[in-house]
Amino acid sequence: MHFANSILKILFLLILIAALIHNCADKDNSSNKNLANVFKPLDGQWQGEFKVYIDTLGQREGLAQPKEINFDSIKKTSLKLQSVIKAEHIYKSITQFRQEGKIIDIITKSDGSADTIVSKAINFIEDSKLKCIVTKPNETVIHDGEYLGNNKIVWHREFDVPLKIEYFKESVTDNHYKIIGWGYYGNDDPNLTPRIWFYADYLKMQKSSN
Repeated sequence: MHFANSILKILFLLILIAALIHNCADKDNSSNKNLANVFKPLDGQWQGEFKVYIDTLGQREGLAQPKEINFDSIKKTSLKLQSVIKAEHIYKSITQFRQEGKIIDIITKSDGSADTIVSKAINFIEDSKLKCIVTKPNETVIHDGEYLGNNKIVWHREFDVPLKIEYFKESVTDNHYKIIGWGYYGNDDPNLTPRIWFYADYLKMQKSSN
């Protein structure tokens, strides 16, 4: 009888734990439901170029760390193209709140040779917040995000030592995945205008009919 009572107690505890886990999962899904499938438009294979620009006027007094940016921001005459990275992005949604992907960057050096860098990417929702983790061969990059609606997301990260501040907007429209943003690095002064800008335009690859 004592043994039977012990078994019943264990079963009761297991049922209680399962109920608590289920309730937590429901709560998590409920709090995140407004963000369901925000990464879905990125599903598929994308190819294009990621371009980095440097402001030839250097940093100066003005609007530091601007948030109101758009694709016209890259048209400033003082911006000079510094580097071009050919890239391929492949994404697949695992659930409504999680997407996994692979990023392949081909960087051509001054001597004409090229380096290929393969990274893993995870986009997910945590406590009603967007997160992006990109695992590169030599570092892991984490960005926090905010969904702006209409297939647009803004991403940002900030570190003091060493200085790394980034802010960029990405959008998906008409089979184009675009990025516009800026960054502060190393000895840059975050209280002045950005010295580095970047822009990307990736075209969605159509599946073969074969």
